Amino acid sequence: MASKSSTAQSDPEKLQRVVLDFSHSGGGKNCQTSAMVRLMHHLGHDISEPMLLGISAGMGFVYWFMKMMPYPVIGGMNRADCRKFPGILGKAARRLGGDFESILTKSQAKAHAFLMETLSAGQPGLVCVDIAYLDHLSTGDDDHFGEHNFLVYGVDEVQDLVYISDRFPSTLTMSLKRLKQARASEFKPFPAMNQMVRFTFPKTLTPLKEIIPAAIRENAEALLNPPIANIGVKGILKWSLELSRYPKLIPDPKALVHALMMHYIYIETGGSGGAIFRRIYSDFLREAADAMDDNTLSRASDDYLAISEMWIEVANGLLPDEYPALCELRRIQWESNRIMETEGVTALERVRKLSARVPCLAEEAAKSESTHFVEFIRPVKELLERIHDREFEVMTQLAKHL
Repeated sequence: MASKSSTAQSDPEKLQRVVLDFSHSGGGKNCQTSAMVRLMHHLGHDISEPMLLGISAGMGFVYWFMKMMPYPVIGGMNRADCRKFPGILGKAARRLGGDFESILTKSQAKAHAFLMETLSAGQPGLVCVDIAYLDHLSTGDDDHFGEHNFLVYGVDEVQDLVYISDRFPSTLTMSLKRLKQARASEFKPFPAMNQMVRFTFPKTLTPLKEIIPAAIRENAEALLNPPIANIGVKGILKWSLELSRYPKLIPDPKALVHALMMHYIYIETGGSGGAIFRRIYSDFLREAADAMDDNTLSRASDDYLAISEMWIEVANGLLPDEYPALCELRRIQWESNRIMETEGVTALERVRKLSARVPCLAEEAAKSESTHFVEFIRPVKELLERIHDREFEVMTQLAKHL
């Protein structure tokens, strides 16, 4: 049941204050799925983050590179048939018997009105924002990514204040002006564009037993039979082959180091739950096994836990122990993420101090360690080939079983 909102009007400007009675819980692994978990709890429905990822067939792989890009990117979500926001969240909602209404607009006025309507109806707003405008993420003014999601559970127009629930231990506030900037960002390739979604759910959701088999089959199909070779398990193999070409694809040593660091972040610390969503999917299969009383799903969960360990090896191999600057870059990313996930925004200054060392370390790595790339990337390539084979095998078995 949605909590009631408190509203106040301030004449003559007609400024509003709408702040929901909202219960925050931190500890989420991914910004999208954890925001959805908190929103559904507010609406009276409890579901786990792994289950949301699983029933949306949300685990995938993509390797992407175009000439205009400074370096290739990788990702671990399956967006084969749900590229538009709310993506996998919309698919999960509909599978559970619900529906959604979303907005994408260049008009800040329309976007703000949609948010205020949603809050006034008792539902937090699940919004897209550009992380470059978020002080609590400490990423820097040039690190634009407009697909970060959090919940807005209150707006005070009088005080120019917004109440935010992100995936960290505590809630936070920011100025309404800054939120509007973050929502309206048009920086490519992932513009926020004022995207937002609100949901409706029936009193009783579709039973998970009725959803799980089809969701797993769909995820298996997406991984095993992708439309192009840089997606799914084929994409994992493609990336392993392309790694050999990185010195030609990324001739600038600084860009090469940055690419390695971003690959590490996307695999381990950038909201994937670790191991590029494989650990979360293992947890989903464990929950699914319990719900379905199915030992095959339980074994598949164990298999994906082992695959997760292989992905962690890949991430660590990109910034290996043997090279001090690269290794320290890895340690800083890991420690910064750990601090934010366990202590939240109260530890932001510590994270900023750690992050301040990154430019010098990256420069050192570019000068003295990037020349060894071909040498240290060889075991990473071999690991990716093994991961390809193992994921193909496990997903093939799951598809046949269900």
